[in-house]
Amino acid sequence: MAFENVVYPAFIRLEEESFGVHFPTLLPEYGWEVCLSSGSTKQEAIQKAKKALAYLLAGALYDNEDLPSQAPIPANLVTEEMELVFIKTSYSDYAKEIEDHLPGRHWHIYFKRDEQSEFRAVAYKNKRGFWDVKVDGDLPIKIKKEKLLRLCPTYPEICKVQRRIEAEEAFDSFVIKVKEI
Repeated sequence: MAFENVVYPAFIRLEEESFGVHFPTLLPEYGWEVCLSSGSTKQEAIQKAKKALAYLLAGALYDNEDLPSQAPIPANLVTEEMELVFIKTSYSDYAKEIEDHLPGRHWHIYFKRDEQSEFRAVAYKNKRGFWDVKVDGDLPIKIKKEKLLRLCPTYPEICKVQRRIEAEEAFDSFVIKVKEI
């Protein structure tokens, strides 16, 4: 796992009492509104952004994903309070910290991606580099164990996957089958 001298576009703006660094094209779902890092000065916010970006990119690689796109921020969406910046980071700058942090990493998966869903799974990386996806807690509906084991012989483990999208698809399929019983 490595990346060196990668550059991602961001913007920095004053937010109440600190400067926040945003990555809207890297994190399109919330990057416009939620900053990845902040600091009492622009320089501090940018330094923290380098580390946060390194962690985020390392997490993607650890999850067996590709590095996210380095798409530019559309000029027509930049406002006066935004200052465009380009954050450069490298895995090697934070390697020890990242390697200590990643082994505990896990995913929470919700049916239909709704965090209020009663159907939840969690995935942990195993020693072979795959993710073991297991039902998180009890199923919210009553179902006889025999039927459940016929549907999924490895229950509560649903599957082993390499990528999050595979886990989401397998979990959605599992929940749909359970609801049909």
